[in-house]
Amino acid sequence: MVTDLAEVFRLGTAKAKENLAFRRFLSAGHCPEKPFQILAGEVQREVDCTACANCCRHAIVPLSDAEIEEMARHLDATVERVRRLYTAPDPQVPAARVLRNSEQGCVFLDGNLCMIYQARPRACRDFPHVAEGTHTLASRPASLARWAALCPIIFNALERYKRITGYQAKAGDTRTAS
Repeated sequence: MVTDLAEVFRLGTAKAKENLAFRRFLSAGHCPEKPFQILAGEVQREVDCTACANCCRHAIVPLSDAEIEEMARHLDATVERVRRLYTAPDPQVPAARVLRNSEQGCVFLDGNLCMIYQARPRACRDFPHVAEGTHTLASRPASLARWAALCPIIFNALERYKRITGYQAKAGDTRTAS
């Protein structure tokens, strides 16, 4: 299993087109999603996310009003204060809010640990979205290819599932996606 973040990034980036082609292969009904979810769950249990935290450095996390209220309770702060200090307008939906990020990642990231872990939003709790029976990253090709270079769970689950399914990359699939 590859867990070194630099190597995951190098290999995941190099295999971006291949991963997108594999996702299309899966979408065409060649292999069911459930075995991938089971495999990804097994990989997830083998990976220490606190050794990585790339999801906290690269994700845009949408927030519901209820999640903002939960963060406010957890921080013993007003909802208005949490909105002002810790959220930003969603770049896709300006009326919605997302967790504020800096160049270092999520505003609540301290090293590789979440300062509001008990009150973290659902998108954070569910990452990498590979739980069996749920809508997963596997059903969103762009996300799958992007996260394979950032998340050891996604990278390793994809590589294992390619082997299990007997998937063979075509020559044009091995170059980096643009």
